Amino acid sequence: MTAALKTPPELKSDFLIALRQRFKHEVNRLTNGAMAKMLGKETDTEQLSFLLTYVYIYHWLRHNVHSKYFADLLRPFRGSSRAFLMDLLEQSDNDAEFVRGYIDYWQNNPIDPPIQRQLLMQLLDDNGGDEKKLAGLILERWSKLGLFTKDTKIEYRDIAREERNRYSDMLGTEDKARLELIDALPDIDTKNIRFDKLGLIPAMGCPQTCRHCMFIWRPLMKDTPDPEPLFKLVNNLTDNVLFTGGDLTRQLDSFYHAITSMRDIRSFAILLNGDFAVSTEETQNVLQKMASAIRRRPVNWPRAKVVLQISFDEFHQEIISDKKGNLKERIPVKKIANIVEASPRYPEEIQLCLIHKQTGLNFSMELFQKGVFGRLVTELGRRNHQVQILTASPSNRLKRNPAGSDEPAQVIKDASFVLTRHPDYPILFTSSTIDAYGRASVLDESESVSEKDLLNQALNGETTSEFFDTDLMFWFNGWVTLFSAVHISLGNAYEDGIDTILMRYKKDPLGASLYKFDTLLLDYYQEIRADLNEKIHNATGPQHLFHTLTEEAEVRLHMTKRLLK
Repeated sequence: MTAALKTPPELKSDFLIALRQRFKHEVNRLTNGAMAKMLGKETDTEQLSFLLTYVYIYHWLRHNVHSKYFADLLRPFRGSSRAFLMDLLEQSDNDAEFVRGYIDYWQNNPIDPPIQRQLLMQLLDDNGGDEKKLAGLILERWSKLGLFTKDTKIEYRDIAREERNRYSDMLGTEDKARLELIDALPDIDTKNIRFDKLGLIPAMGCPQTCRHCMFIWRPLMKDTPDPEPLFKLVNNLTDNVLFTGGDLTRQLDSFYHAITSMRDIRSFAILLNGDFAVSTEETQNVLQKMASAIRRRPVNWPRAKVVLQISFDEFHQEIISDKKGNLKERIPVKKIANIVEASPRYPEEIQLCLIHKQTGLNFSMELFQKGVFGRLVTELGRRNHQVQILTASPSNRLKRNPAGSDEPAQVIKDASFVLTRHPDYPILFTSSTIDAYGRASVLDESESVSEKDLLNQALNGETTSEFFDTDLMFWFNGWVTLFSAVHISLGNAYEDGIDTILMRYKKDPLGASLYKFDTLLLDYYQEIRADLNEKIHNATGPQHLFHTLTEEAEVRLHMTKRLLK
């Protein structure tokens, strides 16, 4: 017989800490108004908000947590006045039993009644004291919310189908018609065009299934040509390139090739998930190859550096359970520690930067003591390293904590730290928000910081400090798309030529309108689609909204025609 897997005590402890935070934050979000907002302005909203919050949590538990951990998860909350709720959450066989248990509890515990009992008794009186009738009405109200009706796998499957259809339309009939309209416009001088950065996509793919990922299905690129001509094109247009497309561990040879062939590039950024760092030896091997590529550049070329961006947050390093309740880290913190430990050996060639997604922790210095960063500090401590935070800078605007107060507050965006053994090698840390693309569209709202305030500014036509990123992404199969909308293509660089691509970039009225979040696009969208209000409601920020408005080729063509009138 195969021995049962044993979960290390520290892994279970970290798992439960993170899970309890998610649980607590969802309860707080719902009881602080989110459930009342979902119920709408009905006569029974006040009476039902609290109870239906916990019906929601009943389903949330079974949607997100293996039953093996119910008791451990709920234990810290049993000492409160809501201990009976924890019992109901754990022990009820279905939501109907949960509701009946809730009604029965308050019927049998009339001493010192809190407001929740008073509200329930009022509802019971309104229904002639008929408990069965009241339970039926409560469950009917819950059913109308339409929540937790699909298994997560089914939700992901449906989203993947939508993504696949979206990319199958790219450079199809409507997109070609759109590009013909652009080509017919008077030419513009593109001789001195330069970009702050350009993207290079050798492939689209990642073996991980992180819950916040913007992709489920990724466009395939078969029969990819030699990238050397692409490198020459991009080399003349910018000083900074970013290799991206998921996790590019399997495409590192192309990255090394780019470093040694793109003369004028000074910053070679690459985004990896850190999964390559399976051991200190393998980590050293990968970083050594990056550094060697930099050193092989001729001495008369501009000095260059690798910006090694490693995804590091509560999602990439999430502790997850399998069907049997066995725990594992999605991408172990030990792998990130291997990279942090090895990178100071290459101060001239490699700048390490940890890329983080903003959560409620970003609103205080607890960001560096708890959660995934705290786990990293603990792991580095086991290796006799000490971490010193050098700088911590806020975002240039206030944001709202999804797990606490609704008052706008400063959020830590950028930071730097060192290992005290290597005080002259600062490691960068930068964070950004999660937009509701792909898997992230079904995240708990309390799990990540959104840009709703920025969205409202854009919708009101106010000037913002942010713009839609329309810099170009060059795919190895020739596609050229926009940074913040890789479904919008300006053609194929191999087939159309770079001069045509750049001319389209300069003349495209849709790209110009996207860049400034032009609200005219909302009007044009509404002319042929009826779900604008739903799009706005679901949007997590202006980048996300304008991305979703342009996902269909037919809509892109219509918008371009209207902008050209």
